[in-house]
Amino acid sequence: MIKIGQLHTFLQGLNFVAAEQIDSWVDDLQIIPSGRNTGVPGRIIVCENHYTATFFIERYPHGRINESILTASISCWLMENSGDSLDKFEFPIILDVLDAQVANVEFGIPFREFVYAQEDEAGPLVFNSKTYSLI
Repeated sequence: MIKIGQLHTFLQGLNFVAAEQIDSWVDDLQIIPSGRNTGVPGRIIVCENHYTATFFIERYPHGRINESILTASISCWLMENSGDSLDKFEFPIILDVLDAQVANVEFGIPFREFVYAQEDEAGPLVFNSKTYSLI
């Protein structure tokens, strides 16, 4: 699962909170075997991974940085990086206000990612009597 890691790195790069205050994990993972040809010789889609990328930001400084800056930043990242992997743009956010300065923020974003493989004689995957490596 690539997008969850990319978005996690993006959130850390915003420097709104320390890196250790951002946590992420995968919820509701569904793996859909495919075997579809991609149109590129020797390349297939092995499967699709459908999941919710859940993020938790501890002690977000909403008294100093408006939550709209956070949600707008996430939205811009999604629009630039979603490609075919985003099921939908809508995602719920839970804002747990701890005091006038900080709040805990939790949100989940549904992603769909394709897992690709290329024919490779030394590859570890076997499908239809051919060997493949993930790419």
